[in-house]
Amino acid sequence: MSEPDEKTPASTGRGATVISQTYYYVVAAVGLVFLLGGLIAALIALRKWVLPISDVGSSGSYGGPIDANDTARSFLGALAFAIPGALVLAWHLREARRREGHRASRESWGGVLYFHLVAFISLMIALGGVVATLHAGRDWALPICYDTTGVLAPVEGPVSGSGYQGSGSSVVDPQFPGDLNPGVLKSECYPPSSEAIRSVLDGLIVSVVAGVTWIWHLRRGRRAVDGPPPEG
Repeated sequence: MSEPDEKTPASTGRGATVISQTYYYVVAAVGLVFLLGGLIAALIALRKWVLPISDVGSSGSYGGPIDANDTARSFLGALAFAIPGALVLAWHLREARRREGHRASRESWGGVLYFHLVAFISLMIALGGVVATLHAGRDWALPICYDTTGVLAPVEGPVSGSGYQGSGSSVVDPQFPGDLNPGVLKSECYPPSSEAIRSVLDGLIVSVVAGVTWIWHLRRGRRAVDGPPPEG
């Protein structure tokens, strides 16, 4: 049995290069999906602002008419997808094209696959965290506000179990809080500012942790692919 040629590398490195390039183009495609979806939603929001639907038979959040606040929320929500998607698409497409003529290294494709797979998963988590953070920031700046009232239907006759005698006027439940005045409209907003701020912080935590994981693994994967080229 003949001995293997000493000049023959253990691995040509072509598999590692294919894995690396596949990562860049797949992520660029994901960024394109985010960008297109966000742009379409943003254009629809602008259309609603320029050519709104008639108030008759149409309603916005919580049964109210569609107004500028709803349009602004829709537009900002669309940008929360479009902007991160555009950044991911531009950077990964540039890197993929720049590395097209890169010479293959000796690195086994197993390690390269691991690093790029973890980088892909981490980036998707980070991208979701960024979108969630931007949506929470929008909710903090432009919450959904609606009016509520404490008016109850008038009844005749005694009110069972309450000790109050009905006389055609609104029933006042003694269990109601003292600051709820029947008949007075009150504006309530959702989500509350405190909840929106907590959501922003949660999104930042997810984005930072996943982002650091993505950077570390992608650098290791690039270093493996960018190793010394095969001899011969």
